[in-house]
Amino acid sequence: MIKVTIDKADPNSSVGGRLNQLALDYMAYSLAGSKEDSKINETFNQLWRWDNNRFSHQYAFEAKMGEQTLGMITCYPITLMNRLAWPTFLKLFSYRKWGLIGYNMMNWKECYSMITLKEGREDEFHIGTLAALPESRGLGVGSELIRFAEEQAVLKGFPKCSLTVKKENLLAIKLYEKLGYQKTGEIEKPALSLYRMSKKLV
Repeated sequence: MIKVTIDKADPNSSVGGRLNQLALDYMAYSLAGSKEDSKINETFNQLWRWDNNRFSHQYAFEAKMGEQTLGMITCYPITLMNRLAWPTFLKLFSYRKWGLIGYNMMNWKECYSMITLKEGREDEFHIGTLAALPESRGLGVGSELIRFAEEQAVLKGFPKCSLTVKKENLLAIKLYEKLGYQKTGEIEKPALSLYRMSKKLV
């Protein structure tokens, strides 16, 4: 494991938006309203720079080695994350406009899954997105970021930390279980299959 520092995210980070995309994987298509790489990149870079949305630098922390960003985590109380759903949509619509609506009309199952997604419980501090750059994987960056989020949860008085993970992501599930997370439920949607996982902190 390498030594990293974890800092409040920089709105001008060159990789913040990309790390959110990596964390979301195929769920990024519905949010950006496109499967074109350039449009997805532009959309998530913009969300990263803006305040008051789920994918903003405002709620993110970057793991760094020197000046180089290796990974990123967004974390917040689940109640705050839920309140950010509507502002996030408004920002997406203001940026992508009818491209967003058109894509989601054509891919309504993805849209339905995202709109009705309930990721956690009100007493939880939630890890919204977590990702390491491909060249940084296997260095313990994810574990360090998760421990940092747990420290933030305790400081804010939350008894549990939670996250969701795609069922097919066996490596991530193994890591979370190693760090003390347990499966607490399942999310089965037309275009989405996730586990809810949580860890008692106190």
